[in-house]
Amino acid sequence: MIMENINKTAIVTGAGTGIGKVIAYELAKAGYDVAVHCNGSTDGANEVAEQIRKDFGRKAVVIKSNLAQLSGVDGLFEEFNKHFDRLDLFVNNAGVTKKSKFLETEEDMFDLIVNVDYKGAYFCMQRAARLMKEKGIEGSIILISSNNAKAHFADVSVYGSVKAAIQKAAEHMAIELAQYKIRVNTVAPGWTETGASRLDDKESTYYKVPLKRWAQCDEIAAAILYLSGDMAKSITGTTLVIDGGALLVSDKGERYGYYNPEQ
Repeated sequence: MIMENINKTAIVTGAGTGIGKVIAYELAKAGYDVAVHCNGSTDGANEVAEQIRKDFGRKAVVIKSNLAQLSGVDGLFEEFNKHFDRLDLFVNNAGVTKKSKFLETEEDMFDLIVNVDYKGAYFCMQRAARLMKEKGIEGSIILISSNNAKAHFADVSVYGSVKAAIQKAAEHMAIELAQYKIRVNTVAPGWTETGASRLDDKESTYYKVPLKRWAQCDEIAAAILYLSGDMAKSITGTTLVIDGGALLVSDKGERYGYYNPEQ
């Protein structure tokens, strides 16, 4: 696997923490040079870049920019072009996850989620596709979305609808970029064990997760490697949901037999 991706380069946005950090590391393990993007999590981005260089001898460059602004998107790619001469894989992982009751949602939070999770993602994917097209690279663009794009959990009317919108946009990108052999796919995790303080206690969510487990960050990274690899050359415009079956649930867990609230 390491040899398969020699001389290939990837950008991972939001790679200073959680899923993005593990994706960057696993891509390097598979042979990619990696641009490690961050905004606020500079320490984490520097940490994973240093670990990549130490463990695999791959090139890893930290690029800091605010993707809520178009100038930040352009800054990311301008800096990338100073350090790398090709782009084979773009992973749009950066995003803001916040909850708010519909009747209490404020404009500031609305704008933040829309600007990062939709506008920022949209134009990052556009810039990545332009770069691949200009270089004649049959690349891969992968959006990290969420099962909230389809589910209807409480207090995520902004986050969930924005994830649905950018996921739909990715499908449009896939059909328009097919002529250049650039593939666009989406990975939609559910509850994932990232260590973030905002997460619920795992066991308290199992009544709506049929497999009674959270996804692991390295499982998300494995999906990225598959979708960007040669074995997925015919896959574009699709969404891989990794949520333990949570989207399947329409009734109490005990009705299906996978959950007993007394255990």
